[in-house]
Amino acid sequence: MSTLIKECTAPAADLRREDLAPILDSHAGNRTFERALGHALRDEDLLRLLGQYIHFNSVFGSGVANLAGEIGARQDLFLDPEEALSAAADRSTEVAAHIFYAAVDEFGSGPHRRSTHRAMAQATLKAAGRYFGYDARALDRLALPNDATLDAERRVRDGYCLNQAVDERELFHAVGFHMGSEVLADEEFNILDKFLRAERAEFVEHLKGARVEINGGWNVAYRWIQVHTSVEADHFSAAVVGANLALRYYAGAHGVGRAKEWLVEGFREFASVQTDFMSGLLGS
Repeated sequence: MSTLIKECTAPAADLRREDLAPILDSHAGNRTFERALGHALRDEDLLRLLGQYIHFNSVFGSGVANLAGEIGARQDLFLDPEEALSAAADRSTEVAAHIFYAAVDEFGSGPHRRSTHRAMAQATLKAAGRYFGYDARALDRLALPNDATLDAERRVRDGYCLNQAVDERELFHAVGFHMGSEVLADEEFNILDKFLRAERAEFVEHLKGARVEINGGWNVAYRWIQVHTSVEADHFSAAVVGANLALRYYAGAHGVGRAKEWLVEGFREFASVQTDFMSGLLGS
């Protein structure tokens, strides 16, 4: 079970460790990822796996931004019962801010413009292809998404409520889905980093020294993997805060207990999506 779940220790009305721990205790996705990495013995196998994994990760930033917008727009749904002035009682943007926190990193925002995580990932893929001697055409044959990856991407889009009308259940479900994506990604990237350093040390050193131009900016080729060994833990902690604020301020028709169930359902759904994607890597 992820050590990050200690962040969920909270008052009884909030999400607690025991709400999420059973899902992670039975979760097989990251163990499957380790197996898939262990089977990537040839250079082309590793490139194919990296290509699928990089594509799988490509839609999450947009999903997070979309979810934050959907939450922020629901001023009727998140209200502070202790605020006497009704015109100042909406708290939807306070909830959304903790979800949007992850998008700030994904899109390279902040006072000093940074590379987007997508650009970092593209740099990783391009540098890996060059290291193993694959030109663009040959790398494309390995890295373009297969059916299993495209199906996982579709489910991620659905999980983040992209391009759809959203009701209360779907909104809370999406917050739980986001929490699941962050806590499992923290483990994923640490598994990937540990494997590459142990089994492909020369490759890692090459990527750490390689610079790749993407959209006019230069990116360290290993940076995408390296930053994700830590930022996902912060994103998960912020998502937990956002989820518990959502429960605290929920003013919908179904009760806080039901809203909490929706959060856990969404968390469980992402665990399922991730497991199926990782299983697809074994057959790629």
